[in-house]
Amino acid sequence: MSGPLAVILAGGEGKRLRPVVSDVPKPLAPIAGRPFVHWLLDLLSFRGIRKALFLLGYKASDIISSCGDGGRWGIEIFYSVEEEPLDKGGALRNAISLLDAEDFLLMNGDTLLDVDYCRLLSFHCRMGAAITFAVRSWRDLSRVDPLDVDEGGRVKAFGDKNLMPRDDGSWLVNGGVYGVKRAVVEKIPLRRISWEGEVIPALLSQGEPLCALEVGGFFIDIGVPEDYARAQREIPAFVASLKSAS
Repeated sequence: MSGPLAVILAGGEGKRLRPVVSDVPKPLAPIAGRPFVHWLLDLLSFRGIRKALFLLGYKASDIISSCGDGGRWGIEIFYSVEEEPLDKGGALRNAISLLDAEDFLLMNGDTLLDVDYCRLLSFHCRMGAAITFAVRSWRDLSRVDPLDVDEGGRVKAFGDKNLMPRDDGSWLVNGGVYGVKRAVVEKIPLRRISWEGEVIPALLSQGEPLCALEVGGFFIDIGVPEDYARAQREIPAFVASLKSAS
């Protein structure tokens, strides 16, 4: 199948959601009667994604049973299952043999950010970036990583909570969707390693080109109970708006 490869990080336990969702892995948390990941696949299909690789760990078989081969979305789905917790960076390295594209999309399996995926990956390739962040404007740094980005789209700093806000009082923050060069993954050690906490800072310190593209699409993270409650209303309304506009 043609089009970008989307790699979806879906191996975590979702401990912060335990008070409201305790019996399923976080990507299967029910949103308006459907698993969250089904809504995500709706969006990916709508935006032209035809191939996806899930990186799984906790209750992997439940997610595989729920999503199957992806035929109902017109997406060819593959799976990589870790035998022990590897965190995001290690899970990505563990799946290296299934990454059949020199550049691909990477996204969290518990957030939904509406992005023009082809535009993001085109910008990523044009910039020759190791990683390209989809970034968004945000006013609260309590649960997000801010970035310092120059006028040309190059990332100068990542995760520094002391960064000054822009003139409008907002920061550019990580939206959890990336363009990634496969060569980056080849250098990640096969062990438990944090994507945001170790891999990205190491690339910055080594002078690897990291870039950012600001996007303004719908965003929600279901990782904590208050946002999970909000998602019950907002995600179905957002997906309905996409379908009605098409």
